[in-house]
Amino acid sequence: MRKSGGRELGHFLIGNRVNAIYQESEEPLYRHNCFIESLPQELSPEKAGSLLRRMPAYSEAERTLPALRRLSAVQRIQNIVVPLPEYLEIEQKFSRMIRNGYLARNPLSAEWVKQIQAGFPDLDWNRGSSYPYTPTIRSTAAGFSIIGASGVGKSTLIESILSLLPQVIIHREYNGSPFDQQQLVWLKLDCPYDGSPRGLCSSFFHAIDRLLGTRYAEKYANQRRTANDLMPIIAIIAANVGLGVLVIDEIQRLRGAQKDNSNLLLNFFVQLTNTIGVPVVLMGTYKALGLFTKEFSLARRTTGQGDVLMHNFAEDQIWDYFIERVWRYQWTAVPTPLEQPLKKVIYEESQGILDIATKLYMLAQWEVIGSKDKTERITPAMIRVLARENLTAVAPILKALRVGDLEALKDISDIGLPGNLLQDHLRKALGRVQLQGTLNTLRNQIAVAEADEEGLGESPEEQLAALIVQAGYAPEIAVRSAHSACSRFAAETDL
Repeated sequence: MRKSGGRELGHFLIGNRVNAIYQESEEPLYRHNCFIESLPQELSPEKAGSLLRRMPAYSEAERTLPALRRLSAVQRIQNIVVPLPEYLEIEQKFSRMIRNGYLARNPLSAEWVKQIQAGFPDLDWNRGSSYPYTPTIRSTAAGFSIIGASGVGKSTLIESILSLLPQVIIHREYNGSPFDQQQLVWLKLDCPYDGSPRGLCSSFFHAIDRLLGTRYAEKYANQRRTANDLMPIIAIIAANVGLGVLVIDEIQRLRGAQKDNSNLLLNFFVQLTNTIGVPVVLMGTYKALGLFTKEFSLARRTTGQGDVLMHNFAEDQIWDYFIERVWRYQWTAVPTPLEQPLKKVIYEESQGILDIATKLYMLAQWEVIGSKDKTERITPAMIRVLARENLTAVAPILKALRVGDLEALKDISDIGLPGNLLQDHLRKALGRVQLQGTLNTLRNQIAVAEADEEGLGESPEEQLAALIVQAGYAPEIAVRSAHSACSRFAAETDL
């Protein structure tokens, strides 16, 4: 699983730890709240796109590298992240959601009063009583769901967005007052495979311990407590550590759990947001849609964040923008331009699922690099054959997407491409090229030996070309390079 600015340990993602640096917010309601003012400044869409972008190194000159080197270079495609308009919208949602979640959770009483005064300058503080009076602010915390087919980029996107924020912020002092606390800005967990509420509770305790150095798992997870016992404890811990957002991935796994268990967890997520003020983001495949009943939706507080349905991409300008940028990463000996027939067949075979499209492109390059076809050209027919041979596992999803059958997508099991698909193809391609190189070496050695026996020694240019071929370069490159070298040094050296 690809990570962006973090690393996975067990079933949770680990980000950065930083010391708090406070910046006064431009939004009056956010001022004097140390949880908010320790966050990085909100990003413009342009800056967010720049930070989310992951474009590996590439040079056209790499086309002349030996085939083995080029085969390995194709793996860089897996690390590409092309920011798309929907990604920038979701980044904005996260930014608003976390700040609004902290709005009514100022941990410092004196600063809380200042925060209200800054946000509501015309507020009447005179209650007409000798009792102290501090107005309250209603929590506006609200989470949302992100649903889409496997491979549309949900996890990569969210992990990239989370990496824009530190995970743990260490506070020591705020506005001259001691404030010794570790603030946990975000926590991303995977739903257990069996949808077990107790399993998720255990993952929560272990993650907090790993990130903050606490010992909650030892205290709670190993005792004979039920999920009903543990969930209130989790809510208290989430409030105490200043949790900014809880992200639960693979939420569709709750469909396999007992109905009581799935309802228990979903209701807990609602209460965590509505009562404690911690936003919860639920991520999953289309199969998760069956979990979100009318009652569940009504129970969730809505503040305009809106749930996200990440469909496969339509065959439009956004798709063109994505595939054209990925296509630049090509290591074939001769460039294959991205003409309309190729673009169309890649869309048809991937149905606009980015992960499938990029993997098809990688498979195509491994198919042709170092092959008998010296042009190493990628064709539409080749893409169709590779899709037919390698996409059988996701065929039900692709079929449902082709006809727009959302109901079928809800019932399809959580399937994806085999995890070893790419490595198996790379290994076969490397083996093929290595075998060809070995055979060429043996042929050259035999030819040299036979020439020596017959007293027919090769010219320096031919000998040099043979050595270059043995090094793994294409014959035409070897001949051209040998001729150039011999011509250059012939006048200076006794060849």
